[in-house]
Amino acid sequence: MKRVLGSIRRADEKFHMIEDGDKICIGVSGGKDSLLMMQALKLYQRFSYTKFDVIAVMLDLGLRYQNTAPIRAYAERIGIPFEVIPTEIGKVVFEYRAERSPCALCAKLRRGALNTAAKQRGCNKVALGHNREDVLETFLMSMLYEGRMNTFAPVTYLNRSDITVIRPMIYVPEKYCLAVAKQLELPILPPNCEIAGKTKREEAKNLIKYLCTIVPDADIKMMHAITNTEKYGLWDRMRLKPTAAESGDAKDGEA
Repeated sequence: MKRVLGSIRRADEKFHMIEDGDKICIGVSGGKDSLLMMQALKLYQRFSYTKFDVIAVMLDLGLRYQNTAPIRAYAERIGIPFEVIPTEIGKVVFEYRAERSPCALCAKLRRGALNTAAKQRGCNKVALGHNREDVLETFLMSMLYEGRMNTFAPVTYLNRSDITVIRPMIYVPEKYCLAVAKQLELPILPPNCEIAGKTKREEAKNLIKYLCTIVPDADIKMMHAITNTEKYGLWDRMRLKPTAAESGDAKDGEA
């Protein structure tokens, strides 16, 4: 847990994630990362000089029954208010819309529902449990499937909902999440989605594992490449001379 807390502190200090007076809504999926973040932020609250409050919200997607009683007991034990909110997101995605690639729509609807729930409960920030590998997977997915260099931001302010989304776990390696979650015996729920493990994100996860068989610290170097913006060497940083056509000097018919 010390490594997890240290990584959260590093992210907080670098990106100014948590400020005095914040009320943070933790988005709980039932997976290892969000459950670990619950306990980590509660501990961080105890030792941090910054004064903030935390609550936790879990969305019931309406797909199949999940026993959330162990999570309720866990939240009560560590002292975090916890609530399960029923939704029809699963029906919208898989029945009404019958999406062939449902992940994007599902994620959009979940974000909207979570932000609304946070706002209704007096929160100004939402904390998501994305770990280091989630950063790398999103980067690879964007590059390979969208043809652009992009990943999610550590801190994002949403104008429409007046909510700031923070990701305190972005520096925490997934292997540490797995190890600590097992050590703490967190009440992890199985995936509540019929396509879990069959997504583009799973392909990106497997690609990272393969790269690490070639370069053992490939994941560390990729994360360093993303965060070390001062050493970016992409074309926009190279001050390339424009072509004649781009500079407006081309003769008629040569552009």
